[in-house]
Amino acid sequence: MKRAPHANRRRWGAVLVAVFVTSWAAARGAGAAPAVARVHLVGARDGQAALAARLHDLLDEEVPGLTVDDAPSFRGDEPLRLDGETGTPAAWLVLDGTHAHVRAAGAGRTRFVFRELAVGQPLSEFDRERLGQSVKAALGTLVSGGPGVLSRADAAAASGLIVVTPAAAPAPAPAPAPPAAAVPIPAVRFRLGAFYEVQSSGGGMFQGPGLIATVSDSGRPHDPELWLAGGYQVPGDYGNQLAALTISALWARTGLSIRLKDAVRLGLGGGVDRQTTRLVYIVGGTPGYPDVDERTVPVARVLVRAGPTRLAGIDVSLTAVLDVSPAHRVDIYVNPTVDNQIIATLYRSNVVRPGFSLDLWWH
Repeated sequence: MKRAPHANRRRWGAVLVAVFVTSWAAARGAGAAPAVARVHLVGARDGQAALAARLHDLLDEEVPGLTVDDAPSFRGDEPLRLDGETGTPAAWLVLDGTHAHVRAAGAGRTRFVFRELAVGQPLSEFDRERLGQSVKAALGTLVSGGPGVLSRADAAAASGLIVVTPAAAPAPAPAPAPPAAAVPIPAVRFRLGAFYEVQSSGGGMFQGPGLIATVSDSGRPHDPELWLAGGYQVPGDYGNQLAALTISALWARTGLSIRLKDAVRLGLGGGVDRQTTRLVYIVGGTPGYPDVDERTVPVARVLVRAGPTRLAGIDVSLTAVLDVSPAHRVDIYVNPTVDNQIIATLYRSNVVRPGFSLDLWWH
């Protein structure tokens, strides 16, 4: 029996519609994040709730089964481990001071995505957005593939591990990989930096290089920090046509600072200046014998530091300082006649000396 032409048309039309719908659905799901995933937050401390809420805002629609928890620690080999829950993708977001590490692993632990970011301390809303977008992109890349996906061997090399690939047939669990060093999330942190400081002295400018060391405790309120700084004041000339005056100094300061907001610190401290003054009278255009004087001056210091923040791979901060110390005055004697002497002030420093420094930090 011959089929009616309109019946054939209906049958082929239904087939084409089904093919179109299937292709459209596959295209939509190709670049999406997985339907179920778990995100572990490490080192977020007081910011854990706000960061978890941001991750849910960004991922809940694409990952209906998303779970975000607060993990107490993280090991470098954790994404590669084959024991525990490996049937669904997982991501670890590890916060370490001003650095954040994203480690994402696909189901079965055969594909991985690693990311590194620089963030503020504490986290700002902008930092939470960047971290959430990075986790979202990492999970999406695991599903869609493309640049950035690491094989198990590549991920092991990036983690500094040697991983044994398990046999395809059922077999006893492979021997655990050698323990890797855990990503440090210290409460007490030591930092070393170098700086160049410029300061107004009243009769001129003080300037020169120095070193600074700090020890901070992020586990306490306001992240208190002990700091110790020392520097060299390069020789400055303050003379006139009657006398040549050169002043140089070595100085040291120590004190305590606290975090006010985000990356801004306020500090108080004190120390000493060891100043060397070299005075030479000029008689008839010829310099005489130098008169060298050394003096130790107590100094109080107030500082406000912005940073450090990471620029071009270097931690940089800018510090405003205010030193308070006794004024320094240098007088010379002028003898226009034999019977009369006139005292003239060649140099005078201010009691309050404002200045600033540019700081570079090492971990």
